Amino acid sequence: MMGKPRRKRRYTAAEKAAVLQKFEQATLSNDYLFFRVMQQKDALLPTLQRVLPELGIVKICQVVAQQHLKATWQSKEFIFAEDQAGNQFNVEMQVANEHNLIQRSLAYFAGMVNNQLDQGVKYRDLKPIYVIFFTRFDPLGYQHQFERCRIMAGEHQPDRLLNFIYLDVTAPTAQVNPALQRLCEFIETGEVAPNDPFILKLEQMQAKAKMNSEWRDEAMKINLREQDIEYRIEKGIAQGIEQGVVQGTNETTLKMIRAMKDDGRLKPKLSA
Repeated sequence: MMGKPRRKRRYTAAEKAAVLQKFEQATLSNDYLFFRVMQQKDALLPTLQRVLPELGIVKICQVVAQQHLKATWQSKEFIFAEDQAGNQFNVEMQVANEHNLIQRSLAYFAGMVNNQLDQGVKYRDLKPIYVIFFTRFDPLGYQHQFERCRIMAGEHQPDRLLNFIYLDVTAPTAQVNPALQRLCEFIETGEVAPNDPFILKLEQMQAKAKMNSEWRDEAMKINLREQDIEYRIEKGIAQGIEQGVVQGTNETTLKMIRAMKDDGRLKPKLSA
Protein backbone atom coordinates (compact mmCIF):
# COMPACT_ATOMS: atom_id res chain seq x y z
CA MET A 1 0.00 0.00 0.00
CA MET A 2 1.46 3.29 -1.12
CA GLY A 3 1.71 6.16 1.34
CA LYS A 4 0.30 9.59 0.76
CA PRO A 5 2.46 11.86 -1.38
CA ARG A 6 4.45 14.36 0.63
CA ARG A 7 2.90 17.82 0.55
CA LYS A 8 5.18 20.45 -0.93
CA ARG A 9 6.34 22.81 1.76
CA ARG A 10 5.57 26.51 1.41
CA TYR A 11 8.37 28.77 2.53
CA THR A 12 7.70 31.98 4.40
CA ALA A 13 8.81 35.39 3.15
CA ALA A 14 11.27 35.53 6.06
CA GLU A 15 12.85 32.21 5.08
CA LYS A 16 13.22 33.34 1.47
CA ALA A 17 14.71 36.67 2.52
CA ALA A 18 17.24 34.94 4.80
CA VAL A 19 18.37 32.60 2.04
CA LEU A 20 18.66 35.45 -0.44
CA GLN A 21 20.72 37.48 2.01
CA LYS A 22 23.01 34.48 2.53
CA PHE A 23 23.60 34.29 -1.22
CA GLU A 24 24.28 38.02 -1.47
CA GLN A 25 26.92 37.73 1.26
CA ALA A 26 28.47 34.54 -0.13
CA THR A 27 32.00 34.18 -1.44
CA LEU A 28 33.07 31.83 -4.21
CA SER A 29 33.24 29.09 -1.57
CA ASN A 30 29.49 28.85 -2.24
CA ASP A 31 29.43 26.01 -4.75
CA TYR A 32 26.60 27.44 -6.82
CA LEU A 33 28.22 30.89 -7.07
CA PHE A 34 31.57 29.26 -7.91
CA PHE A 35 29.85 27.30 -10.67
CA ARG A 36 28.22 30.37 -12.20
CA VAL A 37 31.39 32.47 -12.16
CA MET A 38 33.79 29.77 -13.32
CA GLN A 39 31.63 28.79 -16.28
CA GLN A 40 32.92 32.01 -17.84
CA LYS A 41 36.19 31.74 -19.74
CA ASP A 42 37.51 35.02 -18.32
CA ALA A 43 37.37 33.45 -14.86
CA LEU A 44 38.24 29.85 -15.69
CA LEU A 45 41.33 30.46 -17.83
CA PRO A 46 43.33 32.45 -15.22
CA THR A 47 42.20 29.99 -12.56
CA LEU A 48 43.55 26.99 -14.48
CA GLN A 49 46.74 28.93 -15.24
CA ARG A 50 47.32 29.41 -11.52
CA VAL A 51 46.50 25.82 -10.59
CA LEU A 52 48.56 24.30 -13.43
CA PRO A 53 51.18 26.85 -14.54
CA GLU A 54 53.35 24.08 -15.99
CA LEU A 55 50.82 23.39 -18.75
CA GLY A 56 51.23 26.79 -20.36
CA ILE A 57 47.50 27.16 -20.98
CA VAL A 58 46.84 30.14 -23.24
CA LYS A 59 43.30 29.48 -24.42
CA ILE A 60 40.14 27.70 -23.36
CA CYS A 61 38.53 26.30 -26.48
CA GLN A 62 35.45 24.80 -24.90
CA VAL A 63 33.51 25.25 -21.67
CA VAL A 64 30.49 23.17 -20.73
CA ALA A 65 28.63 23.98 -17.50
CA GLN A 66 26.85 20.94 -16.09
CA GLN A 67 24.23 21.13 -13.38
CA HIS A 68 22.85 17.87 -12.09
CA LEU A 69 19.92 18.23 -9.72
CA LYS A 70 19.34 15.24 -7.48
CA ALA A 71 15.81 15.20 -6.14
CA THR A 72 16.88 12.84 -3.40
CA TRP A 73 19.71 14.90 -1.99
CA GLN A 74 21.25 18.06 -3.43
CA SER A 75 22.47 19.82 -6.55
CA LYS A 76 25.88 19.15 -8.08
CA GLU A 77 27.48 21.68 -10.37
CA PHE A 78 30.74 21.26 -12.24
CA ILE A 79 32.62 22.70 -15.18
CA PHE A 80 34.07 20.78 -18.14
CA ALA A 81 36.68 22.55 -20.27
CA GLU A 82 39.33 21.89 -22.89
CA ASP A 83 42.43 23.96 -23.68
CA GLN A 84 44.33 24.61 -26.89
CA ALA A 85 46.50 21.51 -26.41
CA GLY A 86 43.56 19.15 -25.93
CA ASN A 87 43.93 18.85 -22.17
CA GLN A 88 40.54 18.27 -20.57
CA PHE A 89 39.49 19.64 -17.19
CA ASN A 90 36.71 18.95 -14.74
CA VAL A 91 36.45 21.74 -12.13
CA GLU A 92 34.20 21.77 -9.08
CA MET A 93 33.81 23.43 -5.69
CA GLN A 94 33.19 20.92 -2.91
CA VAL A 95 31.92 22.46 0.32
CA ALA A 96 31.07 19.47 2.52
CA ASN A 97 33.33 16.49 3.11
CA GLU A 98 31.28 13.51 1.96
CA HIS A 99 34.32 11.21 2.23
CA ASN A 100 34.06 10.16 -1.40
CA LEU A 101 36.41 12.44 -3.34
CA ILE A 102 38.42 9.60 -4.86
CA GLN A 103 35.28 7.73 -5.92
CA ARG A 104 33.73 10.84 -7.43
CA SER A 105 36.99 11.70 -9.17
CA LEU A 106 37.06 8.25 -10.75
CA ALA A 107 33.44 8.64 -11.85
CA TYR A 108 34.21 11.94 -13.56
CA PHE A 109 37.30 10.46 -15.18
CA ALA A 110 35.31 7.50 -16.48
CA GLY A 111 32.69 9.80 -17.95
CA MET A 112 35.30 11.99 -19.66
CA VAL A 113 37.12 8.96 -21.10
CA ASN A 114 33.84 7.52 -22.34
CA ASN A 115 33.00 10.82 -23.99
CA GLN A 116 36.34 10.81 -25.84
CA LEU A 117 35.82 7.22 -26.99
CA ASP A 118 32.32 8.09 -28.23
CA GLN A 119 33.96 10.71 -30.43
CA GLY A 120 36.10 8.05 -32.09
CA VAL A 121 39.34 8.56 -30.15
CA LYS A 122 41.47 5.42 -29.80
CA TYR A 123 42.72 4.27 -26.41
CA ARG A 124 46.33 5.19 -27.15
CA ASP A 125 45.24 8.69 -28.20
CA LEU A 126 43.22 9.57 -25.12
CA LYS A 127 43.70 13.21 -24.17
CA PRO A 128 45.06 14.19 -20.74
CA ILE A 129 42.40 14.58 -18.08
CA TYR A 130 42.57 16.81 -15.00
CA VAL A 131 39.90 16.40 -12.33
CA ILE A 132 40.15 19.44 -10.06
CA PHE A 133 38.35 19.90 -6.75
CA PHE A 134 38.51 23.11 -4.76
CA THR A 135 37.50 22.09 -1.24
CA ARG A 136 36.68 23.69 2.09
CA PHE A 137 38.29 20.87 4.05
CA ASP A 138 41.49 18.84 4.16
CA PRO A 139 40.79 16.69 1.08
CA LEU A 140 42.67 13.50 1.91
CA GLY A 141 43.45 13.99 5.58
CA TYR A 142 47.19 14.58 5.15
CA GLN A 143 47.10 18.27 6.15
CA HIS A 144 48.29 19.24 2.68
CA GLN A 145 46.81 22.27 0.97
CA PHE A 146 47.53 20.90 -2.51
CA GLU A 147 47.21 17.22 -3.33
CA ARG A 148 47.95 15.70 -6.71
CA CYS A 149 47.39 12.07 -7.62
CA ARG A 150 48.65 11.01 -11.03
CA ILE A 151 48.35 7.89 -13.16
CA MET A 152 51.05 7.81 -15.82
CA ALA A 153 50.65 6.33 -19.27
CA GLY A 154 54.39 5.78 -19.74
CA GLU A 155 57.81 6.91 -18.63
CA HIS A 156 58.04 9.60 -21.30
CA GLN A 157 54.41 10.71 -21.04
CA PRO A 158 53.89 11.53 -17.34
CA ASP A 159 50.77 13.63 -17.89
CA ARG A 160 49.12 11.69 -20.69
CA LEU A 161 46.43 9.95 -18.73
CA LEU A 162 44.94 11.16 -15.48
CA ASN A 163 45.54 13.79 -12.82
CA PHE A 164 43.44 14.27 -9.68
CA ILE A 165 44.04 17.65 -8.04
CA TYR A 166 42.58 18.67 -4.67
CA LEU A 167 43.06 22.20 -3.35
CA ASP A 168 41.96 23.16 0.16
CA VAL A 169 41.07 26.88 0.12
CA THR A 170 40.78 26.88 3.93
CA ALA A 171 44.30 25.57 4.65
CA PRO A 172 45.87 27.53 7.55
CA THR A 173 49.35 27.38 6.01
CA ALA A 174 50.05 28.37 2.40
CA GLN A 175 51.82 25.65 0.42
CA VAL A 176 51.17 26.97 -3.09
CA ASN A 177 52.52 29.77 -5.28
CA PRO A 178 51.51 33.33 -4.23
CA ALA A 179 49.15 33.86 -7.17
CA LEU A 180 47.25 30.68 -6.37
CA GLN A 181 47.21 31.53 -2.67
CA ARG A 182 45.58 34.90 -3.43
CA LEU A 183 42.92 33.05 -5.41
CA CYS A 184 42.32 30.63 -2.51
CA GLU A 185 41.95 33.50 -0.05
CA PHE A 186 39.48 35.27 -2.32
CA ILE A 187 37.41 32.10 -2.81
CA GLU A 188 37.20 31.42 0.92
CA THR A 189 37.00 34.89 2.49
CA GLY A 190 36.32 37.31 -0.34
CA GLU A 191 39.55 39.12 0.53
CA VAL A 192 40.74 41.13 -2.48
CA ALA A 193 44.43 41.52 -3.28
CA PRO A 194 44.51 45.14 -4.56
CA ASN A 195 47.59 44.58 -6.73
CA ASP A 196 46.22 41.46 -8.44
CA PRO A 197 44.25 42.41 -11.61
CA PHE A 198 42.64 38.99 -11.92
CA ILE A 199 41.33 38.98 -8.35
CA LEU A 200 39.91 42.47 -8.88
CA LYS A 201 38.18 41.27 -12.04
CA LEU A 202 36.96 38.14 -10.29
CA GLU A 203 35.38 40.31 -7.60
CA GLN A 204 33.46 42.18 -10.30
CA MET A 205 32.34 38.94 -11.94
CA GLN A 206 31.19 37.62 -8.57
CA ALA A 207 29.14 40.77 -7.90
CA LYS A 208 27.59 40.59 -11.37
CA ALA A 209 26.67 36.92 -10.90
CA LYS A 210 24.87 37.77 -7.66
CA MET A 211 22.78 40.37 -9.50
CA ASN A 212 21.65 37.95 -12.21
CA SER A 213 17.94 37.50 -11.44
CA GLU A 214 17.73 33.99 -12.89
CA TRP A 215 20.73 32.78 -10.92
CA ARG A 216 19.50 34.45 -7.73
CA ASP A 217 16.16 32.63 -8.03
CA GLU A 218 17.84 29.31 -8.76
CA ALA A 219 20.27 29.70 -5.86
CA MET A 220 17.40 30.50 -3.52
CA LYS A 221 15.45 27.40 -4.60
CA ILE A 222 18.49 25.17 -4.16
CA ASN A 223 19.29 26.58 -0.71
CA LEU A 224 15.69 26.31 0.46
CA ARG A 225 15.50 22.71 -0.69
CA GLU A 226 18.75 21.83 1.08
CA GLN A 227 17.55 23.52 4.28
CA ASP A 228 14.35 21.50 4.06
CA ILE A 229 16.35 18.29 3.69
CA GLU A 230 18.58 19.19 6.65
CA TYR A 231 15.48 19.89 8.74
CA ARG A 232 14.05 16.48 7.92
CA ILE A 233 17.38 14.84 8.78
CA GLU A 234 17.37 16.55 12.18
CA LYS A 235 13.74 15.57 12.67
CA GLY A 236 14.55 11.97 11.79
CA ILE A 237 17.43 11.97 14.28
CA ALA A 238 15.14 13.32 16.99
CA GLN A 239 12.58 10.60 16.25
CA GLY A 240 15.31 7.97 16.36
CA ILE A 241 16.49 9.21 19.74
CA GLU A 242 12.95 9.19 21.09
CA GLN A 243 12.41 5.63 19.91
CA GLY A 244 15.72 4.63 21.46
CA VAL A 245 14.62 6.00 24.83
CA VAL A 246 11.39 3.99 24.64
CA GLN A 247 13.31 0.83 23.77
CA GLY A 248 15.92 1.38 26.46
CA THR A 249 18.74 1.76 23.92
CA ASN A 250 18.87 5.54 23.72
CA GLU A 251 22.63 5.87 24.21
CA THR A 252 23.50 3.32 21.54
CA THR A 253 21.02 4.84 19.09
CA LEU A 254 22.33 8.34 19.67
CA LYS A 255 25.94 7.31 19.11
CA MET A 256 25.06 5.42 15.95
CA ILE A 257 23.06 8.29 14.46
CA ARG A 258 25.73 10.85 15.29
CA ALA A 259 28.42 8.69 13.71
CA MET A 260 26.37 8.17 10.56
CA LYS A 261 25.71 11.89 10.28
CA ASP A 262 29.37 12.81 10.86
CA ASP A 263 30.73 10.56 8.13
CA GLY A 264 28.02 11.34 5.62
CA ARG A 265 26.27 7.97 5.61
CA LEU A 266 23.00 9.36 6.90
CA LYS A 267 20.95 10.50 3.92
CA PRO A 268 17.29 11.44 3.74
CA LYS A 269 14.80 9.19 1.99
CA LEU A 270 12.24 11.35 0.26
CA SER A 271 8.95 10.36 -1.29
CA ALA A 272 8.75 10.46 -5.07
